[in-house]
Amino acid sequence: MTTDGRMPGTPAPIMRHQAVEVFANRFGKLNNDLVVGPGGAPGSYLRWQWAQTGVVVIPVGPEGIALVPTYRYPVGAVSLEFPRGGCEPGESAEEAAARELWEEAGLAASSVRTLGLIHADTGLIETGVHVCCATVRPADGGSAQPEAMESVTPPVWVSPEEMAHWLRQGRITCGVTLAAFALATADSDALASTVRA
Repeated sequence: MTTDGRMPGTPAPIMRHQAVEVFANRFGKLNNDLVVGPGGAPGSYLRWQWAQTGVVVIPVGPEGIALVPTYRYPVGAVSLEFPRGGCEPGESAEEAAARELWEEAGLAASSVRTLGLIHADTGLIETGVHVCCATVRPADGGSAQPEAMESVTPPVWVSPEEMAHWLRQGRITCGVTLAAFALATADSDALASTVRA
């Protein structure tokens, strides 16, 4: 790893020989592609492609940052996360962020700004996730309207310092939430100005 600001070397690519779809539903499709490795050896590689780009929204306001306790079936546990989901066809990242915020947290966004794009798992998932920051006022909130296979409770509010402490304690393990928080922390205005509002 370089520490002097230089970019690391460029690894050889893994080349797709043939896309092989093995499963698909309305959410996306799973491929087990036939590939050629860097040394020329043939192989296969799993690749998930969501039907639409994803979005994760960081709700910030006078009370701090909101996290939504969400039961996640794959890990069989409750996870503290930022609201997230997929963009609907024709929907901007900002519109999707405001919708997901309302559906999963019952919070209304007074403004939404895109911070960047992340990849949730570069070893498996092809589709990117837009990271947005939304200014909210908890007093303007309502009841969450999650989808049938979502299980959430009302959001919990933490300061950026408490959030960092919870990360060190291992209370927050969602990779998308961690990456979004890192991106927001790197943006000088994302958390500071809205939390002071």
